[in-house]
Amino acid sequence: MDNLEGKTAVVTGAGSGMGRAMALRFARAGMNVVLADVNDDAMGAVAAEAGELGAQALTQHTDVADLVANADLLDAAVDGFGQVNVVCLNAGVTGSAGLSWTLSADDWSWSLGILLDGVIHGVRTFVPHLVEHGDGHVVTTASIAGHIAGVYAAPYMVAKHGVASLSESLYHELKADGSSVGVTCLCPGFVNTNIVQAARERGAEAGAAQDAAGEKWLDMSGRALSGGLDPEVVGDMVHDAILANQFWLFTDQMWDDAIAKRADAILNRQSPVMGMPTRA
Repeated sequence: MDNLEGKTAVVTGAGSGMGRAMALRFARAGMNVVLADVNDDAMGAVAAEAGELGAQALTQHTDVADLVANADLLDAAVDGFGQVNVVCLNAGVTGSAGLSWTLSADDWSWSLGILLDGVIHGVRTFVPHLVEHGDGHVVTTASIAGHIAGVYAAPYMVAKHGVASLSESLYHELKADGSSVGVTCLCPGFVNTNIVQAARERGAEAGAAQDAAGEKWLDMSGRALSGGLDPEVVGDMVHDAILANQFWLFTDQMWDDAIAKRADAILNRQSPVMGMPTRA
């Protein structure tokens, strides 16, 4: 895509963090924006901000783990603006944190339902529409956690590896099918969002820390994210990646060594190595 003005973007998880930043960046680019989230108040506030930027915005309460809700989101976008051009499958949570073998079935299913099924449902729902009209781009939010090995957040890491693999498959399939629809796989490092705070607010429910190891992981994550990139920087990166038809979008280089060491260990049939960032 070489021009976004007048086109329509759908963003899931648009009520805060990177989703909010993407939506407002698209609004500044002259796009119509369709905001999807489970937090109606936050989503409404972002819609108001988009309106102040001159964009037309509509909101749709959407649980991305529900396939029907994804279909309803597409219908709302098409009813409102005729077609969708950009879809950002971004809704995310930390997922349940703790020792992988002690997490319950509910911990796993709730976490994977949002983090992985939400992207699968989005691909199944929106890609046929994009392919049909041909002027489209899919942005999936994976993570550095989709490229490294770590501890105490297995549902999150399993999901993000899955999103990265799905994104690659989608890219290859669209190319093989002769489609002009583009794909960007966003792999953020540390970004200053409220994702850890949202997990803490869940108390003992699925999606929160479930043991001392999970609490340790949330504490470490919270400290790291508080010093991370402003989400608006990521919004700018996503906007530019769409125009450049860029597939891999990493938000920094501090994880390059960790990714390389993991790949080297795999190629040399060595035991797994822990993924740790290298600060510049």
